[in-house]
Amino acid sequence: MQISRDGNRSFSKLTAGVLALAVMSMATGCASRPYPENKGGEGSGAFVALILPFVIANEIALYAIEKKKQTAAEAHEAELLSQMRRFEELKALAVKGDAAMQYELGFCYLHARGATYDAAQAAFWFRKSAEQGFAEAQNDLGLCYFNEIGVKWDKVEACAWWTLAASAHDDARQSLLFAESEAGRRLMPEAFADFKESVRRRAAELRALIGRGAIGREPLSTAAQPEATKAR
Repeated sequence: MQISRDGNRSFSKLTAGVLALAVMSMATGCASRPYPENKGGEGSGAFVALILPFVIANEIALYAIEKKKQTAAEAHEAELLSQMRRFEELKALAVKGDAAMQYELGFCYLHARGATYDAAQAAFWFRKSAEQGFAEAQNDLGLCYFNEIGVKWDKVEACAWWTLAASAHDDARQSLLFAESEAGRRLMPEAFADFKESVRRRAAELRALIGRGAIGREPLSTAAQPEATKAR
């Protein structure tokens, strides 16, 4: 059968289109796309010439999307690895008694940063830090007791720790005011007075237990704060 000049041209363009699609498919890993069909004939050359740029543009766009997903996945894995390394460093310093690092370690346990979520461990390390007078830890330990996170619910204990931190930590001061206001609305006057006295006595016990560091120290400056603290 004799093939016309137009037929040759159409066949050449179709071949080029198929090759371009095959190369792009191998590069992107996408071997099949739902493109419109054309069954040949006199208009097949024009059809291929019309659709080929869109095929290539589509493959390029898909490649860019998949590459972006791959990059994001790699970045996420790198971030997780960084958090795990950071966690191990914090743990080593916390065990040695660094109050700021003990607080950060508790934060990691509470927010699953480089570690499995563990509320009890979070409260444990917040207490270690709080007992050295670190205001951030005293505030968060109060939150743990108030919201029953890793410890048994105890509103008196929560308010006692907030009392210690209040002079250096705005959130602790606000939490203490809120808890006292809520108790004042809920309790009869005599019961409310007993509650406040219980908080006062417990705060005094904690001061005696901790000693000079009982009054919450100012948190680290913004420049010196570890990343987990800044995130808060």
